[in-house]
Amino acid sequence: MKLWTLGVKPILLGLGLILLMPQPGHAIPAFARKYGVKCYACHTVPPALNKNGYMFKRLGYRLPPDEMDGTKPAPKITELDKDIKFSITNSIALIVQASVTDDKTVADAGNTTSASPSTSCGSDTQSSSSCSSFNLDEAALFMAGAVPETGFSYFGHYELYQDGNSNLEQGFGVYTRGRANSSYFIKAGEMHMQEGEGTRAAMFYNLFSDPAYTLTNVDPINFSLDQHPVGVDVGYTWASNYFKNVFAVSAKVTNGLNADGSEILADSTKNSKDVWADADYWFGPDGGVTVMMYRGSKDQIQNAGASNQFTYRPTFYRSGIFGNYLFFDKLDLLGGYIRSDDDWQWVQNGPMSHYIANTYRGEADYYFKPGTVIMARLDRGTSSIDPQPAMHTRVFSIGGERALTSLGNVVLRAAYTQEHDGDPLALVGTTDKLFRLDIRYMW
Repeated sequence: MKLWTLGVKPILLGLGLILLMPQPGHAIPAFARKYGVKCYACHTVPPALNKNGYMFKRLGYRLPPDEMDGTKPAPKITELDKDIKFSITNSIALIVQASVTDDKTVADAGNTTSASPSTSCGSDTQSSSSCSSFNLDEAALFMAGAVPETGFSYFGHYELYQDGNSNLEQGFGVYTRGRANSSYFIKAGEMHMQEGEGTRAAMFYNLFSDPAYTLTNVDPINFSLDQHPVGVDVGYTWASNYFKNVFAVSAKVTNGLNADGSEILADSTKNSKDVWADADYWFGPDGGVTVMMYRGSKDQIQNAGASNQFTYRPTFYRSGIFGNYLFFDKLDLLGGYIRSDDDWQWVQNGPMSHYIANTYRGEADYYFKPGTVIMARLDRGTSSIDPQPAMHTRVFSIGGERALTSLGNVVLRAAYTQEHDGDPLALVGTTDKLFRLDIRYMW
């Protein structure tokens, strides 16, 4: 009861701050500056996309036309935004996020943990640790836009600071052709694999500070859909009148990952390519369904540093289905499922075993008004490596957020997450309890 009370009190305080905080002055992010609209034109609350924001991306960062009623041919891609002149301030955006966190990790018997660096961390017992800290979570620079009266567009994402590092997160060019209701694109460069793809339940960017566990689960061979490899992406998008219904398909072929899970940028001994495919259907006010699959391979260093260390190349598969529906423009219900099936080898030249995981997610978001939302999310999963028994994971999060400007570019958010992870390799578990209060500024 004591732990529950300690967790609930900061949540209520954070939610109270969010719901009562006044709205100060205005600042407009890049695309909102360009088109003279609020962030809610493309987002429920930034960075979660709505149907209009999804179409904006599919059209090569061009605003979907209002006049697409079927009485005349839809505008060509090259005709969209042709009267809007290029401006550097309408092509560059800066995002900064800072947070205050309180984190406690408790390990199962026989397993110990250590606290991560922070301003106040300590070990309560041999099997638990706690941290309280103020953090600069991220500072990122974006450059994106469309070249007027052409089919070309571009996107760049450079992390100025994240986890103590700076690096190019994404950088690619896009060529889009066709009309606003029937178009295709080809994209090449370094790009996120699943992030930003699919309907809202399948997107990494969401109302919480971290993506759903179902999407980010890292397997024992160090693979996750949360990656940004180099490759080529092609897609086709069809839309009905007024974009009431949207159907889209995409496929990517990428270099994949190194043994440590980092992206392969250039030369490599890996000749085979990883393949990802996705199909999306948007319908109704803002509902959607996504089906996705992934097949890849990477080098696995087994028993690293030990006398019996060896390397092999496993193949891994992901398949998933996701859906959401927005009721009365207020209540958004989301759900999803991913199955994982990976090769696993216990001993060198031994028989091939398998890592199997089934992970589910559910979420409910209630929008009081534009920019104010409370949300709850639950992820549950089982994972096993034959012949060992299955381990269970569950992640529960509740929170709320509010935009502090009427344009939606400054967002305050509070959330409490409790996560119990079961390790299918070591057969141990840990429970982590995290309260986070963060503020995100988007210029």
